[in-house]
Amino acid sequence: MSAPARPASTETRGPSAPPGILNRTRGSISRARIETVMSRTAGVFGIVFALQALPNLLASGDYLSPGWAIAMPVVLFTGMFAVLITSIVARGVAIAAGAMATVFVLSLVLWPAAVIQPNETAPTEPWLWYIVTVATAYAAIAFNVWLAGLYVVVVPIMYAILRALPSGGGADPGLAALDALYVFILGAFILILLTTLRNAADRVDQAQQAAMLRYSVAVKQDAMEAERLHVDALVHDRVLTTLLSASKSNSAMERDLVVEMARDALRALHSSGEPGKPGFETTLGELAERLANAAHVLSPGFDYAHGSIPQRTVPGDVAEAVFSASVQAMVNSLQHADDPTADKVAIERTLSVHADKGEGFTVQVSDTGVGFDPAQVPQERLGLRVSIRERVATVGGAVQIQSVPGGGASIVIIWPDPNGETTAEHIRRAFDLGEQAS
Repeated sequence: MSAPARPASTETRGPSAPPGILNRTRGSISRARIETVMSRTAGVFGIVFALQALPNLLASGDYLSPGWAIAMPVVLFTGMFAVLITSIVARGVAIAAGAMATVFVLSLVLWPAAVIQPNETAPTEPWLWYIVTVATAYAAIAFNVWLAGLYVVVVPIMYAILRALPSGGGADPGLAALDALYVFILGAFILILLTTLRNAADRVDQAQQAAMLRYSVAVKQDAMEAERLHVDALVHDRVLTTLLSASKSNSAMERDLVVEMARDALRALHSSGEPGKPGFETTLGELAERLANAAHVLSPGFDYAHGSIPQRTVPGDVAEAVFSASVQAMVNSLQHADDPTADKVAIERTLSVHADKGEGFTVQVSDTGVGFDPAQVPQERLGLRVSIRERVATVGGAVQIQSVPGGGASIVIIWPDPNGETTAEHIRRAFDLGEQAS
């Protein structure tokens, strides 16, 4: 009996990290990215603003002491290049920017001492005017918000005082105040912008951490559920079978066989908590051969049908789950397909294995027995629910049950599931719903 070809599926199995979550994590803003972007922006524009000061800087050589005329621009330009370089390598930016902001304040304080004739009015404004906004930007990057705010207020006032002094050009107090207000507005804007971006990035980082924590919990819960299903199926397949056999054993040979079955069941339970071999694979042909041998051992009355079996690989966990589920389906057929109240009727039982398109395959166990109503199967019946359905679903497959009372039964195991969602997709959907709810 052949099964219809199933469309190939490429979804992954198990609780691997959902691609959607990882992509959002890689692409979203964060505090580190904000700091990097702002520091590099300040480093580049700091140099650009400093270049505007070159005409006044060269002219200041006429009224500044030679030592000051050389030392002051060398120190300040070195500091600005240090900020640019550290922002590019993303190391020591706060130290370089903080040092530069401090050196600029010292330059404002020492400017009158650098002028040759402090009491004579300088012909131009101090060339420091062109980098005062740069210094406030450096302070916003290096200091906390309160210290940076104090810097934004104090430095414009200091510059206004210097601008009104003869050594600073002897500007009218109103003009000096206007210059200070201009510097304050720009500095405050930079500080507010940077603080807002930092706070937004912090909230994004916190949301990402909370989301990944929820995902981690979901993965652990999924692993625990998979282990529970594995143990439930093991108890049903091995332990209960051993107990039933023990209750029916009469001869010494049967009791010895039951003892050996009990040892096997204990070994299986002991090894159930051990991790499987990573990357273990088998072939579809080997799986089909194992199923055929199992059917022959269970009952010579099983007919084995198969189409062309390609030599494609099957993940080890998938092969084990499908094999165990198929054996359980054959055991169920042997136990429940006969009608004890009717005359002895030969029941046809068939096991078929077929390769689907892509990498999928289908295993079908059918009989012409009494059949049953799948909706009426009790929840406590672990064979159909745990040993077959949930075991196959754990590895990304699906089980279709086709049966009616009096019309036989057919258990179709399909891997991968062409219509259902994988574990990773289920977690991703739950994650997205949680994000929308929050």
